[in-house]
Amino acid sequence: MTELPFFDDFAEYEGLPDSKRWLTFQAFVNKDYAPQAPTVGIVTLDALDANGNLYHQASSNLFAADTLASQIVRLDSLTGTYQRKLQPSDSIYFSFFYLPGGWYGNPWELVGDAPSNEDSLFLEFYDATEKKWDIVWATAGYNADTTGNTALWPWRFVNICINDTRYFTKQFQFRFRNYASLDPNPKSGIAGNCDQWNIDYVYLNTNRTVGDSLFRDIAFVDKAPSMLKEYQAMPARQFTSTDMATELNVKIVNRYGQTLASNYSYTVYDNNGQKIAQYDGGYENIVAFFPNGRYQDMAVHSNPPINFAYPASTNSTTYEIVHIVREGVGGDSHNSNDTIRFHQIFEDFYAYDDGIAENGYGLTATGNKMWLAYRFDIKVPDTLSAVDICYNRTRNNENEGIQFQLCVWQSENGKPSTLIYKDPEKMTPQFGDRNAFHRYRLSQPLVANDTIFIGFEQLSNDYINLGFDRSTDSRCYTYYRTGNEWMQSILSGSVMMRPVFGTFALMGIPQNSNTTEITLYPNPASEQVNVRFNTECRNAIMSLYDIQGRKIWERPICKTFDVDSLPEGLYLIRICDTTEGLQTTKKIIIKR
Repeated sequence: MTELPFFDDFAEYEGLPDSKRWLTFQAFVNKDYAPQAPTVGIVTLDALDANGNLYHQASSNLFAADTLASQIVRLDSLTGTYQRKLQPSDSIYFSFFYLPGGWYGNPWELVGDAPSNEDSLFLEFYDATEKKWDIVWATAGYNADTTGNTALWPWRFVNICINDTRYFTKQFQFRFRNYASLDPNPKSGIAGNCDQWNIDYVYLNTNRTVGDSLFRDIAFVDKAPSMLKEYQAMPARQFTSTDMATELNVKIVNRYGQTLASNYSYTVYDNNGQKIAQYDGGYENIVAFFPNGRYQDMAVHSNPPINFAYPASTNSTTYEIVHIVREGVGGDSHNSNDTIRFHQIFEDFYAYDDGIAENGYGLTATGNKMWLAYRFDIKVPDTLSAVDICYNRTRNNENEGIQFQLCVWQSENGKPSTLIYKDPEKMTPQFGDRNAFHRYRLSQPLVANDTIFIGFEQLSNDYINLGFDRSTDSRCYTYYRTGNEWMQSILSGSVMMRPVFGTFALMGIPQNSNTTEITLYPNPASEQVNVRFNTECRNAIMSLYDIQGRKIWERPICKTFDVDSLPEGLYLIRICDTTEGLQTTKKIIIKR
């Protein structure tokens, strides 16, 4: 049981709703499905269940979808210092903001999917005496263009007075519910997550008024940004200081009715919690958002400079960037939205996307083959070993068996050119939890040392429905082909496909991929390694790789090689003779 006030602006967490405030967990808490929320963080009701799957009853007809029900709220009396019975004269109001779909404007730039006219969103209060739920507010589905083209801001505010004594009990609850319907699209694989309703700033309290829509609250609006120019994450060994952005874009709002003063700063911590950089933007005035829809426009707060570079390292690591905004005088009414965090990951993969799929991406054509290519700039020679891909689940799992083959192309004038790798294995979409990636290992790791395009050749014209992150935009790196010519994507967003480099796939290569007999000894070794091989390998090439998948040297096969200058650790020796079609990989440990 909770007591007044009840408040959740979904700023402090993501994923499932907070169990201290909510009883049901079908809705999805996020910072992505709608830009320019009242404050950072929203909860989204849609056509997916708590596990990210379409509801089993989903169809083109209306079906009951998500329910977001509160914990029991004590509405009979106040406890604590001012204990007394509550009554209608206490002016109790319940309010929230909502937005259908993700935004308004050009369809190729929209976030999310707007509910159709037949869909709906309900707010219900629980009558504990009659043991039933009462609908107290509802709206039919609509496109945010309805308000976005006539108002400064498409979010709508609802404020409901609770003056019916039926609800003044110890067992009061409220809940949001939505009814959805899949688009009757005849193309297989397209019908998936849809009909999204975004809700924010849920507030229930006494001593409020019908016009109580302004709050003394300075807050962040959007999630924390990456400090890299292009990527959300990248391999540690590929990073250089030139990858750093020069400034950030930080959106801060004043939800009060007059100008206030605020202080903004950010701090960067390494994975040991040690501070490595700090910026203090000082105090600045920030005008009220209403009535002109203005955010903080002082550059020292809205576009703070990046005055450092992450240390160059080949080791995987994660940095945490903590942004804080505080009202200078008087204090906020809510401080949960005064802090945002970003985790800058340096591991073994590149990511343009932020890991949240607001939409789906796929190709449609009349032919039986289609190609998708995604550009990545490789600065240091490295071994492409796998590709991580995220998919959306669709109606009746229609995209489950679509076949494709991983491909890699060279780059020419910024476009895909020569095909340099095509995996012989035919692969299909694999699914996990919501926003989960599946790792596809290359049958043969590929050394890349320049700009490449990774992607696939799709072996049918079905819609594959890749995860599509609308809150980052990498369309300038995204190309597709359904005929003879490569075309750049016009859709704003980032396909959730990530190239993986280094150890993982290399370590997954079988010890012996054919009948060639190779023996390395001693193993572990300290100074010199002996190689025993049959006569079939006399013309083979031998390559040594470190644990990061980097090639240390390559030479004709020989009977011995020195390792005394190498650091201790695990290495791989690959012997390849393309003339005879022979290949094998062995592990060698250097230990002293």
